[in-house]
Amino acid sequence: MNDLLSLFILRSTGTNVNTNTNTTATDTDNDKISPHQQQQHSQQLVVDTSSSWDYLSLRDLYQLKCVSKATYESLEWVEYNRCRDGKDYLVPFPGYPGVLSTPSDVKFGAGLFPHQLSSLRAMHRAENHNTHFGALRGGILGDAPGLGKTITMLSLIANTAGCKPQTPKEFYDDASIAEHWKLMRTNPVFRVEILKALQPFRNNGYILQNTYDEMAIYVSPPYTDDRFPTLGSFEQYVHTTMRNRASQAQLDLFRRNVMAFKAGLDKRNRRFFNNDKGKRMLFERNLIPCSSTVVIVPDALLEHWADQIRRHVNLGVFVDPNYFDRNKYNNFHSYNGNGNGEGAGGGEVRSEERPKNGVVYIDGVGDLSTARFPLNHQQIPLPSSYDLMSYTIVVVPFSRIRQHYVAMQKRRREEETMATYRASEDASAHYNSPLLQLRWFRIVVDEGHEVGEHAAGSDVTKFINQMGAERRWVMSGTPTTGDEDSPKFTAKGLDQLQRLLLFLRRETYGTTISQFDGKNNSSWSDTALREGNKWTAKSAWDKHVKKPFLNKQEDGRKELYRVLDEVMIMHKKEDLSLPKPIFKQSQIDILVPPDIQSAIIDIVHSTAESDTITDALRKIGIAHHEQRLRPALTEGGSILFDALIDEYLRTDGFQALVDEGQANFIIDVIRKEQLALEDRGGAIIGSVNAPITAATQLEFCSKNWVDRRPFKAVVYSNSHKYLLSVAEYLYAAFDNENIAEMIEGKIEQMSYELGRFRHNFKEGKDCPICGGWNEFTGKKLASCNNRLVEVFYDGKTFLIEPERIKRAVGPAEFRSLGDRMQKIMYGSPVEMDRLDGAPLSKYNVSHLHWRVGDVLCIDTRDPHPLLRKRWSEEQWAKYGSVRCMELAAEYAFEGQDNYFGPLPVDETEVIVRLTKWQPCGRFHSRPRWDARRCKNIGWYTGPNLQDVEMREQREDTFLLLLDARLSHGLDLSFVTHMFLLEPIDDAALLEQVTSRAHRLGCTGPVTIDTLNVWHEMDSTTKGVAKKLSSSVQDETKKRTSTSVCEHCYRSFETLELAEAHELTCERNPDGNAKVDPFHLSSVYRDIRPPAPMLVGGPSDDGDKGVIQLDGVS
Repeated sequence: MNDLLSLFILRSTGTNVNTNTNTTATDTDNDKISPHQQQQHSQQLVVDTSSSWDYLSLRDLYQLKCVSKATYESLEWVEYNRCRDGKDYLVPFPGYPGVLSTPSDVKFGAGLFPHQLSSLRAMHRAENHNTHFGALRGGILGDAPGLGKTITMLSLIANTAGCKPQTPKEFYDDASIAEHWKLMRTNPVFRVEILKALQPFRNNGYILQNTYDEMAIYVSPPYTDDRFPTLGSFEQYVHTTMRNRASQAQLDLFRRNVMAFKAGLDKRNRRFFNNDKGKRMLFERNLIPCSSTVVIVPDALLEHWADQIRRHVNLGVFVDPNYFDRNKYNNFHSYNGNGNGEGAGGGEVRSEERPKNGVVYIDGVGDLSTARFPLNHQQIPLPSSYDLMSYTIVVVPFSRIRQHYVAMQKRRREEETMATYRASEDASAHYNSPLLQLRWFRIVVDEGHEVGEHAAGSDVTKFINQMGAERRWVMSGTPTTGDEDSPKFTAKGLDQLQRLLLFLRRETYGTTISQFDGKNNSSWSDTALREGNKWTAKSAWDKHVKKPFLNKQEDGRKELYRVLDEVMIMHKKEDLSLPKPIFKQSQIDILVPPDIQSAIIDIVHSTAESDTITDALRKIGIAHHEQRLRPALTEGGSILFDALIDEYLRTDGFQALVDEGQANFIIDVIRKEQLALEDRGGAIIGSVNAPITAATQLEFCSKNWVDRRPFKAVVYSNSHKYLLSVAEYLYAAFDNENIAEMIEGKIEQMSYELGRFRHNFKEGKDCPICGGWNEFTGKKLASCNNRLVEVFYDGKTFLIEPERIKRAVGPAEFRSLGDRMQKIMYGSPVEMDRLDGAPLSKYNVSHLHWRVGDVLCIDTRDPHPLLRKRWSEEQWAKYGSVRCMELAAEYAFEGQDNYFGPLPVDETEVIVRLTKWQPCGRFHSRPRWDARRCKNIGWYTGPNLQDVEMREQREDTFLLLLDARLSHGLDLSFVTHMFLLEPIDDAALLEQVTSRAHRLGCTGPVTIDTLNVWHEMDSTTKGVAKKLSSSVQDETKKRTSTSVCEHCYRSFETLELAEAHELTCERNPDGNAKVDPFHLSSVYRDIRPPAPMLVGGPSDDGDKGVIQLDGVS
């Protein structure tokens, strides 16, 4: 009967159930059904939740009451039939609703890959293996860069959306507390403790202060009557009295003070609260539990997470019906009906029809459902903790974490200097960030190697370690950083791992050992019990893992493997068949200027005085290094020749030649590739937008495959300075719209530029006055920012667009003006030197070259072929032009007022004098009262930028300038070419850079082109170098023959060496490598997550724990 009722409930909600009710489970069964037993019963009860999301939110599904125990246990695992390998797998209930379910995903048949299902199975086990408070529930998702960790983590979040963290069990000794409270009631000394608890309500306004004074007298011991028989009655009285008078922050602070007071009354646990675990338990019991997952990301990845969620997560599945604007939608369950559950749609709301708000919050952007793309980040404060806890996912950048940590430290320093702490201030949350007020369901740190990279801990690490959460995850394709070939790699990596364990709060190696948790540790905890809190997680790690492992002791390796197998999930790219990247070594010969070569030869052959040598060194540009060159000058010969060449190659003069040569090479390659793409039939725009494509099959990259991907290139550099220099030449060759920049570290600019590069469009408004385009970059578009130029001609002062400036008048033309000078009264010619050598026709390109009084030649046609026609004088009169001229005349046209009226000339070309320039919005300001000047200013009453709707403007952005500092974690799977301005010899770094484009989602191979530079000399200098046996001119040092191992990314001088290495490469699955078992990378390679569970296939019973269906928010 119970089974039938359960099935009725499931069918009534749209869940498809295929049942054969010969189940042997009963309501009194106590044993859980294991995954293996689940597969044996798969023919008896198979649940397909694929359509339930169309009618239920995930929160609704969790709140269903399942009457039958057998049905409930069968629902622990459901089928997933959208895997990319075409097979069906069992996944934890309720699967991964909403992930890869957007219309574009459905169109392309997107689904999770087997390695992602494998990672998710291991993550489910890690989160549910131990469920007691303080247990390790999480780990390190260390899949190699480009294997879809973001989608994997979003799937895990979807699987548990709606669940709240478990409340820590009551740990107080009620009898001890009651006994001490009884003694305290009659002791006036305890009045001090009571008043400390009431501090949040002091000195906070007249009404509140009066209430506090009266209450303080009433609650102060000793109590001569039956007042407050228990501590709980005291807390309840204060809360009831102040509930409608104090802020929520004050009430929360009072509750925390009572918790600390209670801990002091409990003698039995007093010592427990002094160790890490006890302090953490006390702290987290005081936090507000929520079902949200907070994702903390590098600034450069904020746009990536927002874009991945927008493209691959159906937000309607997660919507909380209580979040909707009911005035707009009337009732969630009658959204398509008439309010009574009848009408179109029968009162049911499909997930794609639901509003999407209240699911994802992006810091600096707001609710993702209302965000615009390209993403426009703004400097806005975080919402309150009560607002944040209503979201399923909250994405916060590192910069926000640093900001809150600095504010917190500043506030604490201020408190230390105060005679008394005024805890009653409502801004007790000045430093108490909303991120610290919640007990999150899960904390995820993307590029989480940041947490373990610094021994002292960065600001980000220190703040994150204070945040409360039930589950914790680190996402990083490189959990330990550094060159694997370095002899210090293993020792440094072990230290980094231990700091990651501190963040994860792993017992033994991630928390301080104490007498109260020693019984839960391994056998060596007896010593810890004797020595007490002197034992720390770091010392335990060093003794039992680091030192034995570095000393090549098997016990150390076994312990390290045991720990990492517990917390780390890793897949390598060898596990998949991604299209292999194409590595190129391009040679750019930079000719050393002949005069520099002559100066070098003169110095080598010189026997003259030091003054002559100094002049020659000055000519080369290295005179300030004369002292450093003194030994070489003494030696002479090849040593001097090589030293002079080396010094010159480090100069800014030679670097400028290198930057120009690299830029020209990039420009030539781009133009050739674009022409070749046109010859192949042009780009197929849709292919780059495929969410997760079938390009993981190698045959797609065979000789018969026609590459018609849109051309997208990245210029990558480790040097901020050199990248900016190369950018100047690229901007000269291409339009501004063709180039996006991720050079500066400001988050709003990075998010916007990456969005432009990804989406090929920008948003903005056309000014209704001047017609100029105003690009939306996150700041509110209140007035037009396009510059207008005020000029004087024939007694009239009027405005023009910079585009009307045909040329600046040079000295020669200025002398020939004759009578035309009378119409501009006076003025000055423009010297060409002021334009940095550019022709006078380029005067309008940059306002930095403009000067008041410059004489210009302008085009006065109206309508102009490239500009909008201007409004008539009648129209301007309606908008206040008369008042404008009055204000302008009042200040003799020295003020900011003028209007963009008809051009007062009949000719098509005239000579004018420049008088001023400023943004269009300042010329046309609204009437308002100026309190500083005590007068009315402004005049314009017509439409302005605020009255115009936002629109998209397509652009062809095919080039991204990428600074190395901002590259970690980016998804550039649509990129076809990467230009490296410097060779990368660090294999781990080269893999990290390549993986920006060589990753899941790529539709073809990416070309990695390293631009190697060689200093070329003329034949005379080469002859001198050969005669001197110079080493710096040895052309065998050119890197054109350098080859890269396709497995480990190590570089070799020749292709033959690279191919020989691949046979013994440790990462070559078909190789015969000899692996050092005591190298940290070898332990990583031994970690293999469990395979995903095939429906009907063999399985182990290692998946302990199930998703908790109680505690739904």
